[in-house]
Amino acid sequence: MLVMTFVTKTLSAVSGGAARAAVLMVTGTKNLVRAFVHRREVMRLSELDERGLKDIGLVRSDIDGALAVSWLSDPSSVLQARSHQQRSAAAHRREAGVRRPVVIQAAACLSAKEIKIACNA
Repeated sequence: MLVMTFVTKTLSAVSGGAARAAVLMVTGTKNLVRAFVHRREVMRLSELDERGLKDIGLVRSDIDGALAVSWLSDPSSVLQARSHQQRSAAAHRREAGVRRPVVIQAAACLSAKEIKIACNA
């Protein structure tokens, strides 16, 4: 009885380890295939002219930087990070542009009130 319990536990541990190894192998293969597919898509992006790249928010150096990563890495993650940086910088510029006229407008109203008070005095 004791021997059967020991053998059963050992086999279940082996099967769990084999299952984990199989999952890791499938996941790794899937990530590798995804990286190759994305690399091919980034290479197709490099065929666009500067105007086409600008339309999607990229420049030539972004494409070159993405293709410079290892063949085992996904180049689209580099493009995604660059796009996120540009979006946040553009949002910051928009926010600063919205704040500035409000400040100028408030200063103009304030000086108009001061002028009105000075004229009424």
